[in-house]
Amino acid sequence: MKNEKKILYDILKNFNGMGKIEAYNITHKLETALFYASSPIKIENLEQFITSDYNQNDDIDPFHFTILPNGNFCEFVGCSDWLHIYKENKAILPNWPIFETYYFKTKYAPLDLKKLSKKKLLMEVKNKPEEIKIIDFLTKHSVGKKDIISNRLLILDL
Repeated sequence: MKNEKKILYDILKNFNGMGKIEAYNITHKLETALFYASSPIKIENLEQFITSDYNQNDDIDPFHFTILPNGNFCEFVGCSDWLHIYKENKAILPNWPIFETYYFKTKYAPLDLKKLSKKKLLMEVKNKPEEIKIIDFLTKHSVGKKDIISNRLLILDL
């Protein structure tokens, strides 16, 4: 490709002064957006993808990988047709259930990784088809409730 080094330099100039973790996070979001982009790439389509809800049945995040702003990695735990769950890998703390922190992405915002909480999950599915199922689930269980046998988060089975 002609001018590949120049294009790469022009892109990397935008990372000037940024921490490496932030840069990795942005490049991951860029990879995800490009995964869904049609070819040839048109900025209007990417801009529309980033600013709107995404309603296709494709995989939410095909890479199953992300880095948090604190530098910790998140590992993919499981998914449903509209929800991906990630678990933070904490280097310092022991791997006990009380220290587990979960994050999620939905098909409505595949570029946004949010901490898994009742409030954030309800905000994410407001006026969406899954809203009634989530409200019903959360009245009976906590958001992090797991199956005793399989140790799988119950929310993934909705």
